[in-house]
Amino acid sequence: MKTINIRKMKVGSILSAFLMVFSFSCADLEEEPGETIISPEALTSVETLSVLVTGMYRTVQNDARWSDFYIAGFGGDDITTHSAVNKVGFREADWRSQTSLSERINRAWDAPYSMIAIANSAINAVPNIVVSEDQQEFFDRIVGEAYFMRAFAYLHLTRTYGEVVINLEVNSLEERQLSSIEEVYQQVESDLLQAEALLPDVYPGLAAVGVRPSKGAAKGFLARLYMHWAGFPVNDTSKYALAATKAKEVIDGPYGYSLAPSMREMWTVANRFNHDEGVFTLAFCDELCDIGNRASGRLGFPADAGGWSEIFGEIAFFEDMEADAMAQGTMARFEDTYILEVIPRRDRPDASDWRNFSNEPHPILRKVGGGDMAEVSLVVNSTNTPINRYFMRYADVLLTYAEAAGRSGNVTADAWEALNMVRRRAAGLDPNSPDASIDLTSGDLAELAFTERKWELAGEYERWHDLVRMDRVAEAFANRSPDERVDVVNSKTPSATGPSVYYTPIPQSELNLQPGLAN
Repeated sequence: MKTINIRKMKVGSILSAFLMVFSFSCADLEEEPGETIISPEALTSVETLSVLVTGMYRTVQNDARWSDFYIAGFGGDDITTHSAVNKVGFREADWRSQTSLSERINRAWDAPYSMIAIANSAINAVPNIVVSEDQQEFFDRIVGEAYFMRAFAYLHLTRTYGEVVINLEVNSLEERQLSSIEEVYQQVESDLLQAEALLPDVYPGLAAVGVRPSKGAAKGFLARLYMHWAGFPVNDTSKYALAATKAKEVIDGPYGYSLAPSMREMWTVANRFNHDEGVFTLAFCDELCDIGNRASGRLGFPADAGGWSEIFGEIAFFEDMEADAMAQGTMARFEDTYILEVIPRRDRPDASDWRNFSNEPHPILRKVGGGDMAEVSLVVNSTNTPINRYFMRYADVLLTYAEAAGRSGNVTADAWEALNMVRRRAAGLDPNSPDASIDLTSGDLAELAFTERKWELAGEYERWHDLVRMDRVAEAFANRSPDERVDVVNSKTPSATGPSVYYTPIPQSELNLQPGLAN
C-alpha cells in the first residue's frame, strides 16, 4: 500500500483546536503545504501525542463533512439523488453500478487511510513516551482514542469497499495485498478492545456525551462490528450473542446516554447539544471555523425549494414509512424524518408539496434539510451548516441489542424494553414510561427490531449496511417506486447482480499505484 503522508501541522494551531473541540466548535487546524511523515521517534511526550491525536478530528471533519464520504449509503432504499446534473457518482451508487472509474468513490477510501496513518504514528510512538504518574489517565485516554479512530476508519473502509488493505506500520514501503473482510473485522475488534480498556466511562470536560469517544462508544462499535460479522458475507452467527452482550453493556453502563425527548431536535442548530443521545458525534461549526456539515442544508432540497438537489428520500420508502407509521401510531417519528411543512420558493408559491415540485419531485429528509422549520430559511440557503453528524446514536444501540438478542435466541424482557423505548419516542411518548398502546411483547423480536431500524435510522446512511449484512439488497430493489425520477429519466434501475452490488470498487487512482489490489 502507498505510504499516506500526514501534513506537518502547526503545534500552536492544533493546541488551540484541542481546546475548541471541548467547546463543541471545530478543530482550527492549519496545515503547511509540505508533506512530512511524523515518525513515532519524534513523539516523546504526552503533550505532543495529544496534539497528534487531536489532529485526527480535523481529518474526520474535513472529509466526513462531504456526502461522498457516505457514498455506499446511497445504495439504501431510503436515499436517492438527482436524475441529472453533476450527480452521476451518486446515481451509480444508488443503482449499484459503480466501476473503479466512477466519480465520488475516492473520499471514502483516502480519508480513512489518512486517519489510520495518524493513528499508526500515535500507537507506534507509545513505547517512546515517558509518562509520569499524574499523566497516566490522560495518556491512556489519548492512546485509547487512537485505537478507536483506527477501528472506526477500518470499519468504514470495509463496510464501503469490502476487502481492503491493513497497514499498522509507519513509513512502510512494503507492497501489501487486500485482506479478507474477516481479517479486517479481526483488526477492528482488536483495536476496539484496546480502546474499551483505555477510554474513560465519560470523556471529561464536555457538556454533552459523544463528541469524543468513550468506553461506551467502543462497546457500541463492537456491537455494530459483531452484527456485521454475524451477517453476510462472513455469516458467523455466533457473533450475535457478542453483539447483544456489548450493546447491553452500553445500556447498563455509566456512560450517560439516553434518548432525546424529540428526535427532531437533534438535527437543529439550536438544540443539537441539548441531549445525550449521541454515542459518537461529529460536531460542526460554520462561522467560527468554517468547518461546516456540507452534506446538509441546501443539498437536501430540490430547485423548487431553492436547493441543490443532492440527497433526497426515496418515494417507496416514504410511502411505506407513512403507511407503517399510521398503522403503528408512530407518526411523530415520520414527521421528524421528513419535512412535510410548506417550503415555497419565492417564485413558485404553488410548490408547497414535494409531489408538486416541477424539478425532481422527491421527499425531503429532515435529517439533511434541518430539523426546525424556524431554522430552515437559514439552512436552505447554506451548504455549510453546523448540524451534527451522528455516527452512532443511543437508539441504534437499543435496536442492536433487541435484534441481536432475538437472533441469538436470548429474548428477554430487557430486549423487548429496548425495542419499546424507541417505539415510544417514535409515537411522541416518554421513551422511559411503558405504554400498552405502543409496546410490543410478542412476535419475532429480531425482525421487529430490524424493521424498527429501517424507520428509526432513515436518511443516516445506515440502511444500506443493514441490507447488506442481512443479504436483502434484491428484496429492497424490488420495492423501488416506478416514479423514481433518477430511474425514469435515465431508463435505468438498481441492479442486485454484478461485481459492485455489495461493495464499492477500489478507486482506479489507487489501482494505478497498486495494481496488485485489482481483484
